[in-house]
Amino acid sequence: MEHLHHSLGTLKDNLAADEALLIGREENPALGNILRTWSMDRVAVAMGSGGKLMEEVNYPVCRAEGVEMQRRSSGGGTVLLGPGCLLFTLVMDLELDPSLATVHSSYERILEPLAQALSRPDREVRRQGICDLAVGELKVSGNAQQRKRRFVLHHGTLLLDMDLGLLPRYLPEPPRQPEYRLGRPHGEFTLNLGLSQEEAIALLRQVYGATSPGQPPEPDLVTRSLTDRFNDPTWLSRR
Repeated sequence: MEHLHHSLGTLKDNLAADEALLIGREENPALGNILRTWSMDRVAVAMGSGGKLMEEVNYPVCRAEGVEMQRRSSGGGTVLLGPGCLLFTLVMDLELDPSLATVHSSYERILEPLAQALSRPDREVRRQGICDLAVGELKVSGNAQQRKRRFVLHHGTLLLDMDLGLLPRYLPEPPRQPEYRLGRPHGEFTLNLGLSQEEAIALLRQVYGATSPGQPPEPDLVTRSLTDRFNDPTWLSRR
């Protein structure tokens, strides 16, 4: 597997880059698997493809404060990104790994080794809900997927040292919650791992065997993704 650490200035451009990595491999499977790590130097809100804007985002505050809001092409819930939150993207070939064939088995394949690697003698990390990682009942990672014919795109977050007090400012309590949340507000449900970005990237590379350098997506594929999806204002407001 290749590794690419490649952060762009806006959430829109980062999401388009992820989708371009997926499209490029779907069209040319010989490109193989890739792990991309990235981060945002400013707060932004990323919704899942099926999310409802006015239910899952504090839209008036985000708009008034210039917080970028984007809808991902992957599923899952709405998350707040920003300094202290590391994003990781896996694009993996379904034909080369049967454990990726179903959503359930692919989450097990991707998240179980990551949970083990994040665990310490004084801190056990384990899967919770469908696609979260948690220390006890405190969420440290959320994950989502987009699946094509041959490749799967997996989006993941790792809370490292984020200002978790910002969550209730920009995100209302979600209408859909995993059972283990037990109705708790954001501040009682999330936890930072206390890792540096460098430590977290090294851990991800080790877990997924991402030992060779990767290349950014082709610019024409990024442009296609922006044109077809992320530059269209109705993409964000469609639900």
